[in-house]
Amino acid sequence: MKQVSKRPQVLLFIESSRAYGRGCLQGVAGYLRAHDAWDVIHLERGLGEAVPAELMGHQFDGVIARAENESIAKAIDQLGRWVIDLRGSFAPRRGVTIDTDATDCAQIAVDYFVERGFRRIAFCGYQGVDFSEARGDALVEICEQNGIETERLDMVLADKAAVNAPMEGVLRHEANAEIVETALVNWLQHQSMPCAVFACNDVCGRQVVRAAVNTGYRVPEQLAVLGVDNDEVICDLTNPPLSSIEPDAYRIGFEGASVLDHLLAGESGGAPSCGIAEREKLHPATAQFLASIPASEEESYCHRMVIPPRRVVTRFSTDILAVDDPDLSAAIEFIRDKACDGIGVSDVAKCVAISRATLERRFRVSLDRTPREEIERVRLERAKTLLLQTDYGLDRIASMTAYSKAPHLITAFRRQTGMTPAVFRKRHRRT
Repeated sequence: MKQVSKRPQVLLFIESSRAYGRGCLQGVAGYLRAHDAWDVIHLERGLGEAVPAELMGHQFDGVIARAENESIAKAIDQLGRWVIDLRGSFAPRRGVTIDTDATDCAQIAVDYFVERGFRRIAFCGYQGVDFSEARGDALVEICEQNGIETERLDMVLADKAAVNAPMEGVLRHEANAEIVETALVNWLQHQSMPCAVFACNDVCGRQVVRAAVNTGYRVPEQLAVLGVDNDEVICDLTNPPLSSIEPDAYRIGFEGASVLDHLLAGESGGAPSCGIAEREKLHPATAQFLASIPASEEESYCHRMVIPPRRVVTRFSTDILAVDDPDLSAAIEFIRDKACDGIGVSDVAKCVAISRATLERRFRVSLDRTPREEIERVRLERAKTLLLQTDYGLDRIASMTAYSKAPHLITAFRRQTGMTPAVFRKRHRRT
């Protein structure tokens, strides 16, 4: 009788109710497609759902999870010999936490808003929520280091009666802000316009947009709002649609699966299914960790890793350049509408009825770049969108962005990004 080999049994306890969790699950699936490393048990769950009682007492070789609160984290710790937590809030007794880098999120937000001419950037988040406070701290520090005016609102929980008591963690704070909007409205009314707001996540960003619109502010003309997570359902349900920083949730899931594979292999004395060549393709933080995996006999060990976000996905809530000069504002709008039609700087100057020299000077003073550079920036942003959202070839994309031929697009793209369009498409698009 043929003996059936026993493969490691791994529990996936990651919510599929939001885009971040789904991205992590897709990353784990991507690793498993390549390596077929374990038998997997996947439980459908929402953010904040407790570990089912039926699982308690069962011992898995490993657990990959996103623990929303301490009680979930403690329960998960009892289920697996190794635990990989992809939320980063609660360190397992023995395992690894992987999270999106809060400082990188804040730096991307600052760079993004400064590029659009904003000189005042505020932060809005939830008091007592770890990722919110980390992103807020990072934003304030970066703004202060660069002489950018900033202000911060961390919304506090209302009375317990205002929110369903069983809710815990970020869900409870989000629900509280949906119900109690007064503090957010009052805060917005005291902001100097125009103002950019970096929200701790997409739900918070949607709440800021709604409060601004209800208060009579124009979004994005007076208030530009940027969230985090790029949850398309939340962003598209916002009115106007919300721009957002896209975390590399796929990469976080993939790296988490890779780390668990190595930990399990080290424990059994075997070789991981991911070889040396593939290890070199991992994020440097993962590769560094895998070079110093702890001995299997250690009773308590936890390592923390962070992964940078991917990019900003621009929607209507930030689709503006903040300038006080009406002629410059009209020039920017003309460029945004016509850049891919092949316009030049002389066309822009003619549209706003000022001399080319005056136009060049005002661009330099307000945006620290030339009209020509702004035209190219808009063209390349359009090219990036086409690369990620279509299967069009480079010749077609070049013709749609006024570069005429693919070599011209490649040269301009490499000059701005340091990579070719083909490399950008491969690196940033999930298939």
